[in-house]
Amino acid sequence: MNNACKRENVADRLFNFRPLLFSAASFALGIVFAYLRIFKDVSAWWSLLLLPFAAASFSFCRTAKRFAVTLASVVWLTACFCFGFASFKSRILDFTDAPQYNVTTEVVGQVKKKQATDYMLLLELDDVQIGGEAQDGRLVAYVSKQYADVIDVADVLRIHGNVQTNVSFFGKNGFRANEISKDVRFTLQKAQSIEVMAHKFDPFATVRNRMERVVYAGMDETPASVTMAVLTGDTSGIDSDLLQNVRKGGIAHIFAVSGLHVGALYAFCLLLLRKTSLKRLPKAVHFVLIAFVLCFYAGICGFTASVVRALILCLTSYACKVLGIKNDLLETLGLAAFLILLMNPIELFCVGFQLSFTACFGIAFLAKPLGYVCDEGYNRAVLLFAGKHREKVLQRRKEREDLPPTLWEKMRRNFFSLLGVSLATQIATAPILLATFGYVSCWGLFLNLLFVPLISVAFSFLLLFVLIACVLPMSAASVILRLPSMLWSAILLVFEACDFSKFSVYGLRLPVGGVICYYLACTFASDKWNISKKFRKASVWGLTIFFFVALIWYNIPVIF
Repeated sequence: MNNACKRENVADRLFNFRPLLFSAASFALGIVFAYLRIFKDVSAWWSLLLLPFAAASFSFCRTAKRFAVTLASVVWLTACFCFGFASFKSRILDFTDAPQYNVTTEVVGQVKKKQATDYMLLLELDDVQIGGEAQDGRLVAYVSKQYADVIDVADVLRIHGNVQTNVSFFGKNGFRANEISKDVRFTLQKAQSIEVMAHKFDPFATVRNRMERVVYAGMDETPASVTMAVLTGDTSGIDSDLLQNVRKGGIAHIFAVSGLHVGALYAFCLLLLRKTSLKRLPKAVHFVLIAFVLCFYAGICGFTASVVRALILCLTSYACKVLGIKNDLLETLGLAAFLILLMNPIELFCVGFQLSFTACFGIAFLAKPLGYVCDEGYNRAVLLFAGKHREKVLQRRKEREDLPPTLWEKMRRNFFSLLGVSLATQIATAPILLATFGYVSCWGLFLNLLFVPLISVAFSFLLLFVLIACVLPMSAASVILRLPSMLWSAILLVFEACDFSKFSVYGLRLPVGGVICYYLACTFASDKWNISKKFRKASVWGLTIFFFVALIWYNIPVIF
């Protein structure tokens, strides 16, 4: 009786309400509306369009208890929307609260980030004093590359040069989300003199510098630069042509430390805890150990936004396991997104945030159905080519229905599952890649299938080898890192032999309405809607056709 009632309650809902996911969505919607209100002068009356959605939710309230729960949910989501609006507006107003400089003066600050380019050294300073006065916000200094070996992260510098205030919201690449997110308000150019006032001890910077020295001592130059990029996200040592070819191949994310790397380290830690004597420790201790390892690695990478996002995702997921809470991927993503946006609402407009979460949501919505479609397509292809042996193949499948899967069946299912995940991430991130970088790589699917599993498996061992080499004499580095160096040299032959820039889609403009239909079609392709399969398929086809019609119509001026 209870099960029947439960099924009936689920059936009369269009979708299963996930509080954390919808809270994050409402908060993000408030941020988007604040952006439109401030920068696009959109009327506040447009927010009334949300009222029909709130009213529609009450149409399922057949009891007083459900009505009260729905009313409380609507009030809470409205509060999240308003709070998102207020937090974004407050952050924008705070960013502009800075004195205006355009003068040659002295700057004192601590190095938080150091990045070498082809022509100069970029330094990001915090705890800034300009002309002897302490200032909120960070300063970016552009200095000569000759200081690259002299200046380390955490050093306190005195620089004399031309300081300018830049609190504009838009630049040549559009909304300056990354700069506003990191509170970068000042720039310094034409540095006349630089003095290192103090070498402050920073455990993360010390470990990172030691890693860099060990890696370059134990590997050839190109494999060493690639190793540092994979482990820490520092791509400054990679040849520009090689880096560009990797980007055109659609796998530049292997050099941007994010969910792939942190997730691989997280999985490695879980494996150690389960397969060693550490498994006897309480779950709470397991959580502390994993959190320590992941946080320390995040510190080595400089606590970049992408690493922090992945860190929150992993720790949130594991905390649910420790507390015995059902680990719903969508709820976990919702909680992680809500926490990140709560700390920094500008993150919503950073391309890294958008790619990370659209990839994760793509996996949550599309990976399973795409894996099923691939497996079903394989089965139908086998029957198609079986010819006169079709009946024997069907009979053999029926006989094996109740038997454990064979090794071949396990390998096939795992491959199609991996293919589904790769397809899901490619589909989910394609509009953002096209809108942000102007192209989508046609090689992305193949290269991700090849390199993502490889990096996932090898990353933790590569990090472990490098850390072991760090605690041994420098002479041991060439022995410990010889094999990784040889493997990298072999892998990089692929990018030296092929030019992946010739197989990409360039220059298409994306209509906003079409993109909304695109992502709606992705959700209807999953089983997250409590509607019939027939209606779901019709919705997917209808929305997809509308997207392509809008895309073609929107790009007619570009094509002709």
